[in-house]
Amino acid sequence: MKTLLLAIVSLFALGGPASDASSWRSLTASRARGDVDTLHVRVRYDAGTVTLGAAPAAELYDVKARFDANQQRLSRSYDAKSRTLRIGLDSSTMNRSARHSNRPRNEEGRLDLGLAAAIPVYLDLDLGTTRAVLDLSALWVDQLRVSSGATETELTFGSANPQPMRDLFIDAGVGSITVHGLGNARAQRASIGTTVATSDLDLDGSWTGDMTLTLRVALGSATLRVPRDAGVALHVAHRIASVDADGFTERDGVMYSPGYEQAKRHITIDGSATLATVDIVWKD
Repeated sequence: MKTLLLAIVSLFALGGPASDASSWRSLTASRARGDVDTLHVRVRYDAGTVTLGAAPAAELYDVKARFDANQQRLSRSYDAKSRTLRIGLDSSTMNRSARHSNRPRNEEGRLDLGLAAAIPVYLDLDLGTTRAVLDLSALWVDQLRVSSGATETELTFGSANPQPMRDLFIDAGVGSITVHGLGNARAQRASIGTTVATSDLDLDGSWTGDMTLTLRVALGSATLRVPRDAGVALHVAHRIASVDADGFTERDGVMYSPGYEQAKRHITIDGSATLATVDIVWKD
């Protein structure tokens, strides 16, 4: 009897043989676009893989998700009055080792989200410990906010936004973020901040005139890939940091790239770098 009792107590103390067992569930949801002319999207997804792109032509959104019902809670709702789609994945009960493990992607949660392509979309993405592939090439994004924790994020603007984006805000924590074709966002205001992260920002795209980018880098590195025909004005305060501005000329505290005045378009980069490196790479 004592042996049996000891075995039972030990089983509960260790969490039991089934404590780490997975119970995978799937969710599929879509909605016809109808006469909806704008869409607000709020995603709170804290562990797994996230992909985002365009939905089929007749749909307002298309959601496919896979999650572990034993350790995660998935929610989805759509408010027709405010035209707001909300998706959340709460992994607060997940075993810490499972949340931060490098297990195969087919053994983790996943969200594949498609959105209507021909209407203004307001995107608010809060990503935790995720791998995120966000392809906004076919979307009309009016505002974009991405906040991430320990992530690998790839963001693509493969074609020009139909209208200038009002706000683009990215705040990335530990990990890496890669942005392709940032110029295609045509953002009126763009701010990218990283902490203990590596960022690779391609500023190419179909834009004219002036672009302004606020860049904040701490305990990490940023590589800015700039089209050869663009002039760069660089005003980045740096503390124990390296800012590569080879060939630039300083005037009134601002570093200007060679031929700035004659360039067809201009990029103004301001912000700060602390215990970080910032490199500018020219693209032909």
